[in-house]
Amino acid sequence: MSSTDKGRKAIAWLSFCLRHSWLAGILLILVMFMGIMLAVNGSEGTEEATAEAPSALNISPAVEAYRAIVEQECNANDIPECVDIILAIIMQESGASVPDVMQSSESKGLPPNSIRDPRESIQVGVAYFSVGYKQAKKDAKKNPKETAIQGYNYGGGFVGWAIENGGGWTPENAVEFARIKSDGQKRSGGVRDGQYAYGDQLYVQHVMAYLGPNVGENGGTGTTKGGSKAIEKAISAGSSIVGKSPYVWGGGRSTSDIQARRFDCSSFVRWCYSVAGIDLGPVSSTTTDTLVKKGEAVSQIEMKRGDLVFFDTYKVNGHVGIYLGDGKFINDNSSKGVWIDEMSNSYWSSTFKGVVRRVTK
Repeated sequence: MSSTDKGRKAIAWLSFCLRHSWLAGILLILVMFMGIMLAVNGSEGTEEATAEAPSALNISPAVEAYRAIVEQECNANDIPECVDIILAIIMQESGASVPDVMQSSESKGLPPNSIRDPRESIQVGVAYFSVGYKQAKKDAKKNPKETAIQGYNYGGGFVGWAIENGGGWTPENAVEFARIKSDGQKRSGGVRDGQYAYGDQLYVQHVMAYLGPNVGENGGTGTTKGGSKAIEKAISAGSSIVGKSPYVWGGGRSTSDIQARRFDCSSFVRWCYSVAGIDLGPVSSTTTDTLVKKGEAVSQIEMKRGDLVFFDTYKVNGHVGIYLGDGKFINDNSSKGVWIDEMSNSYWSSTFKGVVRRVTK
């Protein structure tokens, strides 16, 4: 039957119903019922989409309050996928404690904090970030998000330079760029922002720490998600202090150390899991020697996200970290403090002898 014939029959049936009032009443009830069902289904679909909308971790309520403005500006600059990244940048730049929430004044050639309107700060900051992000997304061979994030701190010149010198952001070329720009001049005192007197060489790690795992492509805290809730909570705790917690031999074994986030490798691992509600031993006496006896042994080929990985550094099983997946692990080491490293790194691959412990599933 053709569509034309079907249409004619439908019109004829409708005309018949209208000539018989009781059939017209039934027809009206059916139409109303179908309309209600469609409205309910549409409403449920909207609620589900809202509930599953991603949100950044470790973002203060003061920063979260700017989400609507950030969404508006990201949409205006054709980067709607970067809303949480911008919120994390605001958290890193100011914590929303000053009107120039994105510290955008200098990108307009003005003295710091000249902008007095948070909305203007976000407008300028998002527009500036979008230029580097679009360039990195188009040309970078790896880590486009990280490349754009570091470029926000260093200035737009970093994006093109990083693409030419490494295919995109890496922890190493972020440091090298600062060395070049500072003419090798080093900072005195603390090195929270890196050793060279130029920008924040750890800016990517600092920003990523405010975001959930799997936000980055291949750096920052960009790792494969999928562990248990306890594992994800432990990793989230550790990720929140990447680049912010210096290594202290014997640290992390007192209340004051823990509050100040001063750890060594074993106390760091213990703290991460304690945040997740898993007890790996007493605060005062947890070491790599005690951790290597926790849980169950698994083979290297079976290791999963959240497993403890041990390295023969100054002694057998002298160092420990938490495996993240994708060949990465988070650890507190004497060179960088709390950091995310590659298992394939020449030093770590030479000291990893396949000792893995699973402390939770």
